[in-house]
Amino acid sequence: MMLSNDLIDAYNRDGYLRYGHMIAPEEVETLREAYMSTLAVMREENRLHSARRGLTMDGKQTEVYQIRSPHLRHPAFERLMRHPGLLDTVESLIGPNIRVVLYQGLYKPPHTGGIISWHQDDFYFQVDKEDAVVSCWLALDDATVDNGCMWVVPGLHRSMLEHEDDREAGGKKIVALDDSAAVPVELKAGQCMFHHGLAPHRTLPNTSDRHRRALAIHYMDGLAKPLDSDRKFDPDTMPVVRGQGIDW
Repeated sequence: MMLSNDLIDAYNRDGYLRYGHMIAPEEVETLREAYMSTLAVMREENRLHSARRGLTMDGKQTEVYQIRSPHLRHPAFERLMRHPGLLDTVESLIGPNIRVVLYQGLYKPPHTGGIISWHQDDFYFQVDKEDAVVSCWLALDDATVDNGCMWVVPGLHRSMLEHEDDREAGGKKIVALDDSAAVPVELKAGQCMFHHGLAPHRTLPNTSDRHRRALAIHYMDGLAKPLDSDRKFDPDTMPVVRGQGIDW
């Protein structure tokens, strides 16, 4: 179902949209099983490495595990990426030509799940069309403040902010950000949020005894191109899922 004009206006105003249940409980359970089995296989392959460094309050190493291109590892992830209701919502926000630019699982284990600092997705994607990227962040567990839900700063999605190396944790982070107006986006399992490519967002540690499993599907206008002409196009990891797309 396409979004109403009121919801589109709210997204354009705030830079994000908290959505209700996108998938049914049985689909959530199927995705959880696929998620954990994929992590187990990656561990066996010695390919499961924390994407962020850090320490917990009691000195233990923090962990954020990334599953890149999960649709190539399990059909349940492929089905979600092409979910008609999900694509209808994305089409309402960026138009009828839709490409996956990045698909990832982001897992924060109980007690040791680490921080992902403030950043903007468009810092990494940087394409030649405005308002071309929207990300869907879907919770497979209840996502709360204590286990690492998403935080956003409403309305701060009009321009690219300066980023720098996050030397302590790895990755990148926004250099200076007034986050006094930041809000947590708590979600129930099966619910999701959508955010603009320029919306600053972060997640904090998982200090709970529960999993925090999430899937982030970053969609972009299929007719957009990266500003970096050296960036390579991979049709397997970056498929067109609706309408048309151009090769790079």
